[in-house]
Amino acid sequence: MKKIPLYLLALCTAASAAPYYLPTPPGGGLTPADWQPNWRLQGLYAVGAKHTPDTWGFRSGLELYSNEDSAIRHEFGINAAPQWGDGHRRRHDARAHQDLFLLPITAGYTLNLGLGEDTFLFLGGKAGWAVGHYKEKSHLHRESTTCNGFTFSAGGGLKVQCSERIYAHIGYEFGRTYTNTHHDDTFGQHIISAGIDWKF
Repeated sequence: MKKIPLYLLALCTAASAAPYYLPTPPGGGLTPADWQPNWRLQGLYAVGAKHTPDTWGFRSGLELYSNEDSAIRHEFGINAAPQWGDGHRRRHDARAHQDLFLLPITAGYTLNLGLGEDTFLFLGGKAGWAVGHYKEKSHLHRESTTCNGFTFSAGGGLKVQCSERIYAHIGYEFGRTYTNTHHDDTFGQHIISAGIDWKF
């Protein structure tokens, strides 16, 4: 009889050492347990379309991935992407110098498709509101104004899982911002991005 407590103690010790896994809920649908929070940091270079100056900057945001172990991963995010740039354009038959600061704040969705064990093709879009400041100056006119307005972008690229917590990615997107400048300028951009995602 004295051996029974020893057997119970051994069973309790083994049970406590075994890993514990949350049971998968029935039905196969997405649950809060499937979402993985990620912090994103990207470097940006945007080639201006038509009269938009080229800009450079960075994008930072919070992303949520779903279904971590699936070849198809859904992603939702909120991002801010400050950009600075300058250039030249012709206005009123004169060559004008431009200075631009733009801060798009957007929410978006991205679809990640598995190409291999650690490689994904991603396609997505985002939309939101941009705030900033625009200056234009020539010997015929001068303008200095805010340039707030609706903004959106869409594109895709490649993402590689480098470790359990780190993803590296490179992508292209086309963006457009509608502003309230004196001439109601529309800024179009071809945006090249490269950066990392870090999983919490």
